[in-house]
This record gives sequence, structure tokens and C-alpha cells, in this order.
Amino acid sequence: MPLAAPVIRIFRPVSLPATPYSSRFFSDRRRCTGAPRKHGPAICLSCQGRPISHRRKLISPPQAKRIVAPDRETAMDLRHMRHFVAVAEELHFGRAARRLNIAQPPLSQSIRRLEVDLGVELFDRSRRSVELTSAGRVFLDEARRTLMHADLARKMAQREAQKAPEVRVSFVGPALYRVLPDLLVRYRATAPEVNVRLFEMSSPDQMHGIMAGDFDVGFITGGTALDGALRRVLMERAPFVAAVPADSPLAEQTSISLAALAEQPFIRPPQKYAAQSSETMSMFRDVGAIPQVTQEATQTNTTLSLVGVGLGCSIVTATAALTQPRNVKFLEIEDPAPHARWELVMAWHPDQVGRIAADFVAIGQAYARDDAHLLETPKRPG
Repeated sequence: MPLAAPVIRIFRPVSLPATPYSSRFFSDRRRCTGAPRKHGPAICLSCQGRPISHRRKLISPPQAKRIVAPDRETAMDLRHMRHFVAVAEELHFGRAARRLNIAQPPLSQSIRRLEVDLGVELFDRSRRSVELTSAGRVFLDEARRTLMHADLARKMAQREAQKAPEVRVSFVGPALYRVLPDLLVRYRATAPEVNVRLFEMSSPDQMHGIMAGDFDVGFITGGTALDGALRRVLMERAPFVAAVPADSPLAEQTSISLAALAEQPFIRPPQKYAAQSSETMSMFRDVGAIPQVTQEATQTNTTLSLVGVGLGCSIVTATAALTQPRNVKFLEIEDPAPHARWELVMAWHPDQVGRIAADFVAIGQAYARDDAHLLETPKRPG
């Protein structure tokens, strides 16, 4: 009986296609029968001739919680980044999906794709609740900043491409008494083709709007805490005066003390507007008085209307007398604190002001250099 020819297997190093996993191999006798040793840096020629899918099965699986980014330039999608911020803020995939108005499976796939692109895990899914990893917390701050700049770039590009140029100006009510009308007259004389859009709102809302790129310039109460990135310039300073109903016995006086004013029904700004409310209340605290607050009003014009119908008294800036509101009398405050002055500032973001808005800012800065508009004595109706 002839002897069977011996089977000779030849091993040689080969280069496998790039894969996202480790290049270590292990023995798989079901795939490579008769293999005399474990697969190492060399691959059996009988295996090499098999389809690529078989060779990949010989590769060891990835370690737990390890994500290796593909060997290519990472191109993160802003959509994936917005999905990540929503999940990070909600810490719940279901709530985040409802917030984004999408189904949960696509949201989970979007987050996983972002993690693969970054090469790190952003969420700890080992617990019952979703939590950010340390890398996820760092990425959240940068993602918010990136999305804010992306939205800002879109707004600025759209605004620049508009056929009719415009400047978006936000303001508090007292800015209309003197400063803003003067500025509009000067600006319209130099740029009549520009449309100036005005938005009245509180100082904190203005600050957020300027940072988000919704407004080019804002006229804000001086005591408001502004973001460090914003520039400001003082536009007006005026003392505080008391506003009382014209048909009340107090209207026969020319001045009033804070202690006497505290005994009357009082109208003040809401506490959420800290700069305005705290300034008013600190004046009473300085003299040991507590006002009887019966109404709250955000805008000065609303406050004066409530005073005019006899619902109470209030403290407003002296420039409010320029409007000569109906059935309201203004009285000098006899014992104001030395620092009790109302200020109006113009604020803007230097990196977000376009060419057209920059001209408006320049006119405002020139106006601020003129001290004639800074009132230091109460303005009383004649």
C-alpha cells in the first residue's frame, strides 16, 4: 500500500486590510483544520485564500468600553452634536428624542456615530440611568460653544445677504425718553437707506440676545451684569425721582422722603430683574424703611400708567418726566443715597457687529463723549 504524500503547510507574513480592531489573532480550528500552531504574525496560506470576511473572523474582538476612531479625518456633523447636547441635558434618550421630535433609535445611532468619530465614549450606559463620562462633560461645553457660533455665523450671513440693510437695536423703555431718539435722528441723517428695527425688552433678555446674535446693539440698565465679551459705554446718568398720582395729597409737595414714600402703596420692578429691583429696594434699606409693595411692573411706561390710575407710587428715573405722563406728578427724593443714580449703557459684541451696525455704534460712542446729555438734577414738569 503506497504511503500518502505528506501535507506541507507554508506560513509567511501577510498584511491584512485596515480594521478598527486589534491585529492580534487566535486559533480557530473550525476554520483552519490541521493548523499546527496558533495564528500569530503569520497566517496559514490555506486561510489566506479564503474570503476576506473569514479572515476578519480570526481577529480578536475589541476590548470593552473601547472605541477606536476610523483612520480618516473626522468630520463631525452639527446634527449629531445637537443630538448629543439634548441627551446630555436631559440625561434620558426618550426625553431627548421627544425634545428633538425624532424617534429614539435614530437618536441612539446618531450618538453612537459621534462617539465613533471622536474615538471616546461620551455616556456611561453601564448604570440604569444615563450619565456623562469625563470626556462627555468636556465635550458638552465645547459642543454648546460650537453650536452657538454656528448659529451666529448663519444669522450674520443671512443678514449680510439681505437686500435691504438693517440694524437690530434692543432697548429698555427709558432709552426712548432722550438718548435713543437723538441717536436715531443722527444715524438716519448719515444712513437713510438702512432699516433700524427696535425691540423693547428687559436688560437680561437683551444681554442674552446680543450674545446669541439676535441684536446688534442694546441699550441696557447700567447695573446689569454683562458678559465679559461685551463692550459698553455710558450713555446717560440721571437721579431717581418719586412718581405719585397727580390727584393725591402728596402731589401738593415738591419733594418727599423715602420713609414717607414707604407708607404708600408701592409699585416696583419684579424681583427677577435684579438690577432694577435691587437698586430701588436698597434706597429704602439705606434709611431703614420697608415699602408696601402692592404691584409689580417690568416697563417704566407701565409703571407710570399704574401710578396715573391711582394704584400706587413708584421710583423712576428723572428722564421719565420728559414724557409728561397723564395724571402723574414727579417729586424730588429728599434723602437719596449718594450712589443712587440711574444709568443707561450701550452694549455690543465687538466680534459680531457687522459693517452697517458698526456705523451705528460709532455714532453712539460720539454721542457718549458729549456730557451735555448727562442729567444730574431732577427734571420736573413745568
